[in-house]
Amino acid sequence: MPYPGEKASRLGHVDTVRNEAVKAALQRWEITNSRPNSKDEIEGLCRPLADLPRIGDPGDVDFSITVDGSDTEVEATRDHPTVKVGYLRVAGSMVQLDVFRALAIERYIDPRAVRKSQTEYAFDVALPGSQLVRPGMSGVDTWRSELDAFLMSSRFDSSTSMTLADGLLALHGTREGRAEAISLRVCPNCGQGAPNGAQLTVAAQGGRCPSCSGVLYLADALRTHEEYNVEGSNFTPMGRVMSAAERLMTLCYLNFFADSAPEVLRHTIFVTDGPLALHGPLAPLKRRFVEHLGDLANWCENQKLVAPLLVGIEKSGAFVEHAELIADLIPIGHVMRLPNAYINRISGRSEDNRYGEDEFYGRRFIYRTQAGDPLVITVPAAPGYSPYDGSDGVEGWEAYPTLRLICEVLDSLRTRMYQHAVIPVALAHSAAALPLGVGRSVLTMMAQQNIPGLKVDMQAVQPPTYFKR
Repeated sequence: MPYPGEKASRLGHVDTVRNEAVKAALQRWEITNSRPNSKDEIEGLCRPLADLPRIGDPGDVDFSITVDGSDTEVEATRDHPTVKVGYLRVAGSMVQLDVFRALAIERYIDPRAVRKSQTEYAFDVALPGSQLVRPGMSGVDTWRSELDAFLMSSRFDSSTSMTLADGLLALHGTREGRAEAISLRVCPNCGQGAPNGAQLTVAAQGGRCPSCSGVLYLADALRTHEEYNVEGSNFTPMGRVMSAAERLMTLCYLNFFADSAPEVLRHTIFVTDGPLALHGPLAPLKRRFVEHLGDLANWCENQKLVAPLLVGIEKSGAFVEHAELIADLIPIGHVMRLPNAYINRISGRSEDNRYGEDEFYGRRFIYRTQAGDPLVITVPAAPGYSPYDGSDGVEGWEAYPTLRLICEVLDSLRTRMYQHAVIPVALAHSAAALPLGVGRSVLTMMAQQNIPGLKVDMQAVQPPTYFKR
C-alpha cells in the first residue's frame, strides 16, 4: 500500500501484463452468467401470462406504495479520516395509479398533475461510525443504542404512531397480535445464551441479560452490531439497517391497512426496491417474513380478499445483466421461472447448492413486458411454501398465485425515464436519494459542526499543498 500522496510508476503495470502465468490464468476462465446456447432451454422455462391463473383485475389496483432507501458514510474531517458518520434516509411513496393511466393517453403531460398524484413520507437518521461513542459507552454499544432509538422514534407514516419497532414486534407475532418480546440467540454483551435452557428475550422497553446483567435493546434482534467495525468503514451494517428499515416500513403499511381498512389491500400493490431478501446477520428474519406474509395471506382469504400484491424489483446486478442477455429469447408477455439448477449454473455455484434458502422470502422471475424489456421481479409464494425450500411444488407456477396480476399491473407502470424502470420505484428513489457532490459535502459539514471535538475552522480545512497549483 502506498503512503498518502505516493504515486505508482506509470510503467508499473508492464511486468504484470507480460507475466505468462497471469495470461494463462485469464485464458482458463469462462463467464458463467452468459447467454445460453439453446433457445429451447429458455422457452421451456417460459409461460405466457394468459396461461397463469388470474386472481383479480389489474384495473382494480388503484394505488402503489413503494419503499426505497439511501445511505452514505462520510469522513468527519481531513485530520480524522477514519472517524466516520453514517446517514440514512428511507422514503415511502404512494402513487394514484388511476391518474397515471389517464395521463398515458395524453399527448402532453402536465408535471403538476404527476406531482399531485404522489404522496411521500421520509425519515432520516445519523448513525455513529468508527471512533464515535456516547460518553461511558463503547463504540459497538453506542451503535446498538442509537439504532434502538432510531427504531423507537421512526414512524412509518406521518398519519400514525406506529414505529419501525412496532413493525419488528409485529413481524414476530401473528394477525391476532404482535409479539411482546423477541428471542435473541446470544447476548451481545457477553456472547452467552440464557443459562439453564431459559430464553434470552428483549421487549420494546429493552431487557437485561440473565448471565451478565448487560443491557439488551430491541434493535439487537437485527444483529447489525455483529458487523460493526471499530476502526474502519461501517457502510456494510449501514446497508443492513437500510434494508431492514425498508422492509419493516412495507410491513407496517401492510399491517396498518389490514387492521384499519382491509379493502385497501385489494386496490394496492406494494413495491420494494430490490429483491425480497435479507442477507448477512438479517437473514434469519427471512423465516419470520415467510410465516408472517403467509399468515396475512390466509387472513385475507378468510376476508374474501386477494392476497397482498407484494413485489421486489431489481434495477441492477447479475440477474438484471443476465435478463438483458436473454431478453430476445423470452417472448413478449411471457414470464420465465428460474429453477435452482439454472441459477446455480449461471452463478457458478455447485449443482447441489440450495440457492436462496436462507435469505429469500420471495422467488425471482424474469418478465418480458409488453414494451419488450425484461424486469427481474421477486414474488412471495403462497402460504405453506418457502420460495427456495427445494420442493417440487415451490419451483412450479401454482405456488405463485399473485404473479400474473402483479405482472399485468407492472405493464401499465413502465417508464422510459431509466432502464428497467417502473414509475413507483423511480418516484420513491427520487424521494429517498441522498445526493453526491454538494449534498455529500453538506452532510460532512453537518458532522463537523455538530460533533463535539470535531468543530473546525472551515477556512483552515484546505487541501494539502501538493494539490495546489
